[in-house]
Amino acid sequence: MIVVAGGTGVLGRAIVDRLLEAKRAVRVLTRDPVRAEDLRTRGADVVAADLRDIESLRRACEGATHVITTANAFMGRGDQSVTAVDVQGTRHLIDVAKQHGVRQFVFTSALVPREFAAMDYFAAKFANEDHLRASGVPFTILKPTAFMETWAQMIIDSVRARGAAQIFGSGRRPINFVATTDVATVAAMTIDRPDALNADVEIGGPENLTMLQVVDIVERVAERPVRRKHVPVAMLRVMPFFVRPFNRGVARAIRAGYFTATVSQPFDPAPMLARYPIRPTTLEKWVRARWEK
Repeated sequence: MIVVAGGTGVLGRAIVDRLLEAKRAVRVLTRDPVRAEDLRTRGADVVAADLRDIESLRRACEGATHVITTANAFMGRGDQSVTAVDVQGTRHLIDVAKQHGVRQFVFTSALVPREFAAMDYFAAKFANEDHLRASGVPFTILKPTAFMETWAQMIIDSVRARGAAQIFGSGRRPINFVATTDVATVAAMTIDRPDALNADVEIGGPENLTMLQVVDIVERVAERPVRRKHVPVAMLRVMPFFVRPFNRGVARAIRAGYFTATVSQPFDPAPMLARYPIRPTTLEKWVRARWEK
């Protein structure tokens, strides 16, 4: 039985899809089982559990052979904070997996430069990597690059709503963007794969693009001119301090925008493709699929 925490999120659902397509037994952990009813109808076992409640995890992971987690609280605050969910919750899940003797724990981290550790969200991922490696549980650490569903979708939404693209900084830093469906495909391929055990698996897309190039692609697909509105780096640096008291999630998103504007994030997909020969999604193909919806 493969237990998936975060199975109702964008990446989690894609992973569950791949596992069900492969006829694997899947159990989805969720705080709200109603959100996973469609997964239940497709054959997944759905169990109510909360990363913050270790007893619920012990019950939910009974009989588990594998655990995959994509759960996070990037936009969370209050009792759904990064500290409560990403740090303590993930450690609960690792500890329960150890107690149940699972043969593989797949943790979703991120392939970002170390500068991103200044953000609590990414610092939590790095700390969880260390905790997992020290736990003695056989592990696989997924390290995807920037999600198209985050950054390209932000541009699409801005263009649709205002006819303009909001760009952090100059928009000239190279970034590798990956589709969550590709991350899910590789994630499913790591299950019971010897060379994925006790290893990091870096996952990226086929292109390194600047945000200006992303806007060019959206403009081409939309077949209409798109205005470029730049948010100065100086503003991105100070805004989180003013926003944080009111909404930590938004402040965190602005902070991520600051690092995206100031730190290059290229990726060479060749080593990944040599081990996991998928057909990676280009950004233009991804944008065309989203724009037509």
